[in-house]
Amino acid sequence: MRKILLSIVIAACALGTFVAVGQETDMGSFEQVKSKTFDKEKFIFPDDVRGTQLNIFFLAMGADRDAGEAQQLALIDWHAALAERGVFSDAVMPYHFPVLAGVPFFVKGMINGAMRDTYEGKVPLDQAGILFIKDLAAFAGSAGLPLDDQATIVIATADAVPLQFFKGEVSPQGVDEIVAAMENVL
Repeated sequence: MRKILLSIVIAACALGTFVAVGQETDMGSFEQVKSKTFDKEKFIFPDDVRGTQLNIFFLAMGADRDAGEAQQLALIDWHAALAERGVFSDAVMPYHFPVLAGVPFFVKGMINGAMRDTYEGKVPLDQAGILFIKDLAAFAGSAGLPLDDQATIVIATADAVPLQFFKGEVSPQGVDEIVAAMENVL
């Protein structure tokens, strides 16, 4: 059943539509990744998230630079659309994490600086940072997320257990679906 559901998601994403995917069963869990937020504070993903009821993860997991950059910009648009609806608070915290695999240590600082500039003024810098990992497919798979060219939004519990994920371009319908899903959980 899970494979069928993921196949449907991947097929719909290939068509460029917004897809809401409800998960009734355990999606899995996120790998722990030591990082720094864009305000240069140490951050352990997902352990250091602070939402008291929910956390919303905006994950750019592109297989290449172009896909990652497109996802990053789409997720910033998603953040703005959801912020307009007033969904973020101390109880529901948003976090932005571009997820990059196989990056040599000597270029991580340059990448971090460039991405920080993209986020500055758009999302809180203490709630955004880069997750440098070894294996992108393993990272996505551990949380039960498909890896494709679509931006990924994950609703997670206060202790960062993934509950539901959404993929696709920002749209009024998509915002309504995410808000409804959050209200159902709360």
